[in-house]
Amino acid sequence: MKVYQQLTGYEESILNLDILVENTYSGFCVAAGTGDVVTGEGGSTGLLNSGFVFSGYEGYVFDQSGRFVGGYAPNIPVNLSIHMKSDDTYSYFIDDVLIANNVSGSTGFDYIEFEKHGDSSLGIEYIF
Repeated sequence: MKVYQQLTGYEESILNLDILVENTYSGFCVAAGTGDVVTGEGGSTGLLNSGFVFSGYEGYVFDQSGRFVGGYAPNIPVNLSIHMKSDDTYSYFIDDVLIANNVSGSTGFDYIEFEKHGDSSLGIEYIF
């Protein structure tokens, strides 16, 4: 099931995502981007483009390129911190450890898309 959280995207901001997965095999997918998200009758059309994407599968975390970047365990939140810069680049941390710096991608976005697999949940903190 996909859920959306609308945000006012700003360059030069920090987005902290706390992801909790109760079952390692449940997994998750989280993306940020601009979209044409419509709720209600007709469903949603989703994100038109994405600035970043992270997915979790069987305890492993992957970035948008499919590269293994970390892990997670059941009932222990994993924190993804995305530091967006003004030149369409961002850096990201997993549990306070720098994983990648100056990654190219859109840094102004409208929505967070969270695809829940099983019993996963997402907490969002946005710092301007």
